[in-house]
Amino acid sequence: MSVIQEPAAQDGDRNDVPLSVAMVFGISGVDPLEWDACAAGKGPFVSHAYLRAVEESGLAGPDIGWRPAHMIVREASGRLVGAAPLYLRDRSTDEFWPDQAWVDGYQASGGRYFPKMVMEIPYTPVTGPRILLRNGAPSGTADALIGTLRSLAHKHGLSSIHVGFPDEEDRARFEAAGWLTRHAVDYEWRNEGYRDFADFTAALSSHRRRVMLWERRKIAASGVRFREVPGSRVAEADVAIFLDLLSDLHLRRGRRQALTMDFVLRLCAVLGDAVTLTFAESGGVAIGALMTVEGDDCLYVRTWGAREEARFVHFETCYYRSIERAIAHGLSRVNGGRGGPHKLERGFLPVLAHACHWFLHTNMRGAVAEGLDLYNAKALAKFAQEQARSPYRQRDGR
Repeated sequence: MSVIQEPAAQDGDRNDVPLSVAMVFGISGVDPLEWDACAAGKGPFVSHAYLRAVEESGLAGPDIGWRPAHMIVREASGRLVGAAPLYLRDRSTDEFWPDQAWVDGYQASGGRYFPKMVMEIPYTPVTGPRILLRNGAPSGTADALIGTLRSLAHKHGLSSIHVGFPDEEDRARFEAAGWLTRHAVDYEWRNEGYRDFADFTAALSSHRRRVMLWERRKIAASGVRFREVPGSRVAEADVAIFLDLLSDLHLRRGRRQALTMDFVLRLCAVLGDAVTLTFAESGGVAIGALMTVEGDDCLYVRTWGAREEARFVHFETCYYRSIERAIAHGLSRVNGGRGGPHKLERGFLPVLAHACHWFLHTNMRGAVAEGLDLYNAKALAKFAQEQARSPYRQRDGR
């Protein structure tokens, strides 16, 4: 893979340790041990193995508008101390933070919006660190990376840079550097030391507990059965059923189903039993399927497919069984995936997700900032409303 060396640009020269920054056009161009020394403990989706599965399966590549351009930072000794997953994009398809209004505005004013750069994990709307720092990295490593990123955008005329789903630490870094932030509401379940599922439901309001248990009884009485296949035992036939159900759901919702047989098999090969495919079957025929990924004290509910809009099957497969598994494995939380206020009624709580944005031209930045003020006000109001609708018992025990 090609590598481009860039001088490290820093904000305010806050680091006196010499650093060099390089852009690598493919994750295979970075030594896995070096990358993972920076990514360790930061979730499975920023690991070298996951990104390699994404890229080598063709899920993300130049032909479909995802050109890898990862950034790495080395100190003078040559030790890799920082990294970031980056992609050059010539379109905005398959993203979770819509920017079509910005595309239209940019081009209406005679500008060229594409290519743009995104710092995110393709097809993976999971909050996590986007600037990966090795333990003991020089204090100015993140600043050097952000500064060099902007310098590259100026040098090559990139309209904008977008960071999808940064954690709070990275969001604060980008905001301190003058980037704009956009908010959205996602949901996660938190393990408060529950002994089992019954212990969890006892913490709910009486109404939510009754509804949840009624939904589970409906599924039990329906004859639907569940089959879990750990990643090490996933076969092509399992993946074919899973992808067929995904495609069916995406077709009904007018969306493109991007996952492929090659990607899922590679993912199972590199992550092993951290991946699970769960099939909901009626009369021996799969009517729903879910992929989950476990890692770093969290169970991630990743991708759901179904033959029809079977609500109770969906709730049981994606939420109730995931909560049961998290309790059994002693995990601290279940990441519920993008959006979905129905998750609140099933024990999940609202959390804020973010995107950060930088624009080459100040007039574009000003126009976007004005629009984001209203957008974020609505998102924060929704977050407050969802917090007030907690499914858990109030202090008086109701």
